[in-house]
Amino acid sequence: MTKLDEIMTANNLVNHALVEAMPGHLNHKMVQKARLGKKPVPRHTQDLIVEALNIVLAPETKYRRENLF
Repeated sequence: MTKLDEIMTANNLVNHALVEAMPGHLNHKMVQKARLGKKPVPRHTQDLIVEALNIVLAPETKYRRENLF
């Protein structure tokens, strides 16, 4: 279980919540890949996921790439 997956599970978030936060930039496959952590995720994708997560969870917490990947 990756750190991203732990955070999303703890907040009852599904992949679609992040995709909705960043329409046109992020897709379900990108989020799923990052949650599984089996393959490295490109830095650009990591930045998009962090930004989407911060939008969804705002203003409670602000995450950085170093916290998730």
